[in-house]
Amino acid sequence: MADFRAEDYRLTEPLLNRVEEEHPGEDQQVVPVSQSMSGVVSFLSSNERKGRWQLPRRFRALSVLGNVELDLRDAEIGYGLSVIEAVAVLGNIEITVSPDVTVECDGDSLLGSFAVKYHRRANPSSANRDKVLRITGSAYAGNVEVVVKGPSEAMLKKIGRTLGARER
Repeated sequence: MADFRAEDYRLTEPLLNRVEEEHPGEDQQVVPVSQSMSGVVSFLSSNERKGRWQLPRRFRALSVLGNVELDLRDAEIGYGLSVIEAVAVLGNIEITVSPDVTVECDGDSLLGSFAVKYHRRANPSSANRDKVLRITGSAYAGNVEVVVKGPSEAMLKKIGRTLGARER
């Protein structure tokens, strides 16, 4: 994990500074550009990302004796390939994905687990190939778990009643 550098995660916006230098004193409407890389580190602590947030093209999650929970069901995932690098050292990383995103998982474990699980009615063939999430990394005496959750049975029944489908 030699390429994991703290300066990759600075909270600065170089685009805003560059526009101000090129056109001083002018009123500029600048649309913020999404970060292409971001991450989270949990050392003897817990971090959680859920709700509406934007997943960058490359995201790193490191958990050392801690816990990281990433809920991507409401997150904005761009079209194309997004990569999450998950490394758990005596810790836990749990990533929850909606069934419409294609998940590719390739991870190693040593005295731990690196697993993908499909819950409810989610299956790999139901996802479209427009949004691809590749999860790579390692688990050293830790746990990396990717859970693809489909809609619950109660939600499916409610949708069926709304659309006028009869129950058998």
